Amino acid sequence: MILHELKALARREGLVDDPAFESKPVPWTIVLDEDGSYLSLRDNYQEVPLPEGKKGRPKRQASMFNIPRRLGRTSKAVSDFLVDKSEYVLGIEPDGKRSEEDLRTRREMFADLLRGAAESSGSSVGKAVAAFLGNDAELASCAAELAERGYAGNDLFTFRVDADFLHDDESLRRWWAERAKGNESSDATAQRQCLLCGNERIAVDKHASLQIAGCVTSGVSLVTFNSAAFEKYGLERNDNAPICRECMTAYVEGLRRLVNARYIDPRAGDAFPVQNVRLSGDTTAVYWANIPDELVGTLSELMYAPQKVRDVLSSPHRGQRSTGSAERFFCLVVSGAQGRAMLRSMHTGTLADLEANLNAYFDAIRLEGDRLEPKPLGFLLRSLVLQGKLERLPPSLAGEVFLGVLFGGKLPRLVLSAAVQRNRAEQKVTPERAALLQLFFTSHKMKEVPQMSLDAESKDAPYRLGRLLSAYEQLQYQAHQVRSPGSKLNRTLVDRCFGAASTRPGVVFAQLARLSISHIGILRRYGRTPDKNIGEIVDGFDGISFPSMLTLEEQGRFALGYYHQRQSFFRGKPKDDNEPTTEETVPTTEGETYA
Repeated sequence: MILHELKALARREGLVDDPAFESKPVPWTIVLDEDGSYLSLRDNYQEVPLPEGKKGRPKRQASMFNIPRRLGRTSKAVSDFLVDKSEYVLGIEPDGKRSEEDLRTRREMFADLLRGAAESSGSSVGKAVAAFLGNDAELASCAAELAERGYAGNDLFTFRVDADFLHDDESLRRWWAERAKGNESSDATAQRQCLLCGNERIAVDKHASLQIAGCVTSGVSLVTFNSAAFEKYGLERNDNAPICRECMTAYVEGLRRLVNARYIDPRAGDAFPVQNVRLSGDTTAVYWANIPDELVGTLSELMYAPQKVRDVLSSPHRGQRSTGSAERFFCLVVSGAQGRAMLRSMHTGTLADLEANLNAYFDAIRLEGDRLEPKPLGFLLRSLVLQGKLERLPPSLAGEVFLGVLFGGKLPRLVLSAAVQRNRAEQKVTPERAALLQLFFTSHKMKEVPQMSLDAESKDAPYRLGRLLSAYEQLQYQAHQVRSPGSKLNRTLVDRCFGAASTRPGVVFAQLARLSISHIGILRRYGRTPDKNIGEIVDGFDGISFPSMLTLEEQGRFALGYYHQRQSFFRGKPKDDNEPTTEETVPTTEGETYA
């Protein structure tokens, strides 16, 4: 199913209208005169802006070009057509690993293939490049400039004569397409039924490689049988999964288009919308629908600019798609590890389900006091790890959260555990972790957990305990302000005891209750009346004793109670630099302790 749907995507978007060519990044262009004289060396790098809302410096990446399809090398020297690496184009390489004889052989392979094509097709651009390749002095000038500027061994090089790129020359492209068709074998004895199209075809021996995050830069094959342990029924190598070249090319291009954020639309000439999300250093989620859909093209914005997704959801045009809403939506999670690509999971649903799940997600992460724009999913995930570094997330966690958002499944308990642990480590509840906790409890259909804002009527003991901790903190702040107006505290009681209060309330809250009596006495000495919040919260408990321990789920509800109550204290109040906010906590009066 996976390969079949990727193949269908490639055909639908015209990725294999001309199967002899593919979209690849080409870092360098060698500029020549009409007679083949060397003029200059230009790099094709451009700054690719980061997604809106993501911090950091823009990355420099090579421009994408539609070039002749790579043949797929093994240990044997084989030249690609028109565009290749420096060892084939110029007979040099930066690492010094190959002998001069090997480099000379590779250079001659590239030049002979181009020379033959140029003579056969009558291409003037091809003849100019062939003249350059046969001139040692011109080659040396180009190689010297390249050495000064620096390059990588796997960088690709193309040529330009005046304003014409070599790989765009129509006569050479027709020659290459005809040659590719002629290379197909017609031996009926070698034909087998293709697993994708069902026709009797020649099965490819080696599938084309893909560049997937976490893998080696040269790329890996998605389908491969590179060890006898993977073979069965006496079949060898990829005969275990026979796929014809046409189907292989289509599914590979479909996945390349999804993984590559700058893949060029061969029909329009512009880059396709991004349809992938990097979940961690080695894991990427790619997604698509079986019809063109604007919402699918904006899903990557969930990470750092989710308002764009919500704008599409609220667009009046979405309601007019009565037939499209039943169409299929697919998501594939793939990881790389050196020389291997791993399919983590494949999920499918309808576009109608996707819309409903995204709307439910935005509702679940909404907090009182939020701005109009929802919180980016990337910020929510970063809040779970030290210093916000996504590579520190537990393996597969980001993928499970992303899939839960798209398909409406239950979030893993690891999300709850990570949020609770960071709350204890940092001794506070951030808006991002509060939103994730709401999302977790919503996904598990725990309706007793309040959403978005304070629920003063909730009888849930952990939730009320969190509210009580916030009320004690507010009482401490008020007592400090009447005694030292305008001054800042060093540490609050929450800074000191949040972790203990959320796990062992039976011990900590007895001490906090005694401390609150001191704070109430300070307020009364200055003629102030303490708020009634503490009494109202305590009156809602069943019994007079606090729980001795809280489970993981109860600690999550405790954190939400604390956050919701804290937010309610600042509802409608003007900002005071000395007053606690959701971003920073207020400190405790010197000499005051909770013990």
